[in-house]
Amino acid sequence: MKKKYHTVGEMAKLANLSSQTLRYYDQIGLFKPAYTDQATNYRYYAESQLYLLDLIKSLRFVGTPLEKIKEVQYFSIEDMIRYLDEQEHTIEDQLARLAESQYTLRKTRKQMQEQLAIPVIGEVFIKEEEESRLLCLTVADATPVHVSNDAMLILTETIENAGSVQTIRYGSYYPLQAYDSVQTLYYTQIFIPILTSRQFVIQNELVDIVSMSAGRYIEIAFNYSPNMYITMYNKLLHYIKTHNIAVENTVWEAVMPSNFSAQMDEQLIVELKVKLL
Repeated sequence: MKKKYHTVGEMAKLANLSSQTLRYYDQIGLFKPAYTDQATNYRYYAESQLYLLDLIKSLRFVGTPLEKIKEVQYFSIEDMIRYLDEQEHTIEDQLARLAESQYTLRKTRKQMQEQLAIPVIGEVFIKEEEESRLLCLTVADATPVHVSNDAMLILTETIENAGSVQTIRYGSYYPLQAYDSVQTLYYTQIFIPILTSRQFVIQNELVDIVSMSAGRYIEIAFNYSPNMYITMYNKLLHYIKTHNIAVENTVWEAVMPSNFSAQMDEQLIVELKVKLL
């Protein structure tokens, strides 16, 4: 059977590629014409070469570099299957990372939405909370006035080594009881929320994952200062006692920025939460 040949333009149209792309593939030795007319220097492609263009397009679609495609097109069927299996695993890993990025984005956006949804600053309110996974560090001397940078660095490095990112929030939890002053209110643990859905191994014996369970919480939110902290804490504690509200014995604290502008003074918002029984 007589072979059918096509010009660069015809082959480009058949393969849904640009003529410039075919000329470039020829130039780098990736996909060369079947023959070149020596008299006119016109290049012609055999129709049977279309299958190779389909392979090149498929490999390009999944991100295979051109230099690798030059190698792959000479593989045996068995080698090609092994290579495509490897590519599939690579794509699965990429999809998992994209899904993780989407999960992180949604969690971060939800944190900001929750901040905007605070009913009123400085007053007690009831709120439904979702379960939250927290990366916690046991500390001995942290208070609302001071948390060491070294302690926060341990949490940040643990999160980042696990393939996640630092959240816009941090916090602590401690027993619900009377405190003489903010200096005598010592944290049981400090934490940063975990924005990743994956499980990861923790090697530091002082670090653990704790869950703040879903449910209804009695809360108060305020602009942070040491004096305001103990004032608002006592206001929440007084409200719980005077209204005889049954609650758990743990106070969950969340600290977050009130803005993200470099042009504005830094101000922190603190939420104190106690779960209703």
